[in-house]
Amino acid sequence: MAGLAAARRLHGAGYAVTVLEREQVAGGRVRTATVEGCQFELGAEFLASFYVRTFALIRELGLEGELRRIPRSSAILRDGRLYALWPNIGLALTRLVSSRHKLSLSYLLGSLVRYAPLLDTHAFHKAHPIDDISVSAYARAHLSTDLLEYVLQPPLSGIFYWTPERTSRALLLLVLRAGLGRPQGLQLFTLRQGLGRLSDALAAGLDLRRGVEALAVDPCGDGGFCVRARVGGTELTLPAGKVVVATTATVVPRLLPWLDERRRHFFDAVAYSSTALLAVGTRTRLPRSCYGLLFPRRETPFLASATVQTVKDPEAAPHGHDTICLHLSGPAAAALRDSDDEALGRLMLADLRRLAPHYDPAPQMHFHRLYRVPEALPEFDVGHFHRLDLFTRGTIEQPGLAFAGDYLGGPFIEGAIVSGEAAAERVIAGR
Repeated sequence: MAGLAAARRLHGAGYAVTVLEREQVAGGRVRTATVEGCQFELGAEFLASFYVRTFALIRELGLEGELRRIPRSSAILRDGRLYALWPNIGLALTRLVSSRHKLSLSYLLGSLVRYAPLLDTHAFHKAHPIDDISVSAYARAHLSTDLLEYVLQPPLSGIFYWTPERTSRALLLLVLRAGLGRPQGLQLFTLRQGLGRLSDALAAGLDLRRGVEALAVDPCGDGGFCVRARVGGTELTLPAGKVVVATTATVVPRLLPWLDERRRHFFDAVAYSSTALLAVGTRTRLPRSCYGLLFPRRETPFLASATVQTVKDPEAAPHGHDTICLHLSGPAAAALRDSDDEALGRLMLADLRRLAPHYDPAPQMHFHRLYRVPEALPEFDVGHFHRLDLFTRGTIEQPGLAFAGDYLGGPFIEGAIVSGEAAAERVIAGR
């Protein structure tokens, strides 16, 4: 998404732009699959109401009429019961944790007010002064273990596949302010026929070359770059006056082997969570009480979340059918990466059956597909906001070479789009 957003901005500014895409479908981790007439996402599952630039782009692309609000958004499991997670001030009414634990929420709200000037979803680097402690350490010091394990940890795991120990409190405060900063609280949306439509609309009109794998970006003598790429078994070299590298941070050192040690260290320091997605189609509709089920690690070491696709969009499956998507937690995905697909699928279904038997799709199952995601989302761990502050000072890029990605703009669609458009602006400005 970052690369497509950058390309669209540059194309609109009059540049001749070529986009190289290794896969046959553009959009990275924003991709919609359809199996047996059932539709589900292979990456990002929703758009959040604080995605200001994403919604503006949707209007520009003529997709506003395709937006669908997701009702009954999420619930957290505890002791066999699901508790609705109000993404607004109504959280104070939940019975998920006791009143004694909810009292400590005042400290969290105080932090949101105190650090509000630092919490900007379009400028993550501003939060670097509070990038000093993990969510886990922050909660244990100022909140409570119950709030940590049953209110904070499940969304971190179910949405980002992170652990509180690997997440900076700066990220927690930033996302909470974005979500709670509106009178109606956090609302979720999707697009009719899936979020892949956004990728397709961004790619329309671009010189997009699918099935072309970039191998290396080398400086050329004329001040430009030579991009070495591979199509099938053939290698070719493409000249470029300027380059935007919009891929995961882990790939950058391989693409640019000539980077000095300081810049290489910047990219090497970025870690990614992992997950596995099991999509299961059923010949019946599943319960309608909520779209997303979030599973605390105290309830299970395996599943992080489950989402019911026809709650998100009734048209996501044929009449009377449904799809449920199960996601492994980050630690479980890493520990079970060598398990075969069948065994992993059985484990995930057995865990769902134990945790939420009413959502068990097995009796009416008519397909299942397992997808592994070794790099799901960049971790915004302690220290990452300091790295972003370093990046904004211009010490990583050079003239004609810009970087974009959700590891720079934020771990969601909005962050990727904002990052891509910002990279394009730096190229246009000659920085």
